[in-house]
Amino acid sequence: MKAFMKGLKILLLVGFTLLFVFPTVWMFVNSTKSVADITNELGTIQSFLPHLGQMDTWLDPYKELFSRFNFSVHFFNSVFYSFVIVAGSLFVNSLAGYALACFNVPFKKYVTGLLIILIIFPFQSVLIQIFIIINEMKLINTVWGLALPHIGSAFNIFLFMVFFKKIPNELRESAFMDGASEWQIFTRIVVPISKPIFMTIGILVFVGSWNDYVWPLMIFTETEKYPLSVAVNIMNETKPVFLNQVMAGLTVTTIPILLVYIFGQKYIMPQNTSSGIK
Repeated sequence: MKAFMKGLKILLLVGFTLLFVFPTVWMFVNSTKSVADITNELGTIQSFLPHLGQMDTWLDPYKELFSRFNFSVHFFNSVFYSFVIVAGSLFVNSLAGYALACFNVPFKKYVTGLLIILIIFPFQSVLIQIFIIINEMKLINTVWGLALPHIGSAFNIFLFMVFFKKIPNELRESAFMDGASEWQIFTRIVVPISKPIFMTIGILVFVGSWNDYVWPLMIFTETEKYPLSVAVNIMNETKPVFLNQVMAGLTVTTIPILLVYIFGQKYIMPQNTSSGIK
């Protein structure tokens, strides 16, 4: 019975993996083909297989994409915007979570309850109000106008707070006895043993900022400042539309997220078991 359940579990995992992988593989493979080949092979198993005999033309759709839409500028925009948002979010939310977890903050219970309430409301429900505030601050068409609404997050503050509460108070007390300041305790003791939560939230924030479409479209009126998420949509609306270029654009947009997950996972999983926090 145990062998049967184990086999069934493996079969289900493989099935779900293939279900999610097939569209991505199809996108990658067809980004290396001509429009005629994509159309002729649509609905066949060949659409999932690359043309090994035409490897010298695999990058042609990418070259056409970058020359036609100046995709390198939009790619740099996405990298820069995501970096600012991730760095700002980790800095601000970790400090807020640390304060709520370790200090006797006035009305601490009410602040924690407010965080939980704010988690319920989606960002889109206050989008217009935030846009009005950003506009009054004269931050339209600036990276700060894009980043500021995403840096502070009730959900991320709550995650940091829960994690920091698990850190033994003895570590802070011994550091105080050795003459360390609160900032030194946070940067030299708390942060190094909190890599799992920093990596987890960093990945979540990166993926959210990288894929964000509505807010960049609202905050930027200059086309050259658009990130990839908006540029891909413009590409789909620019005539003529070439399917292989669309697949290439989606591939360029997807690869950074896959790389972050692949390389970020090895930092998250071992730290969860070796940090000493239970």
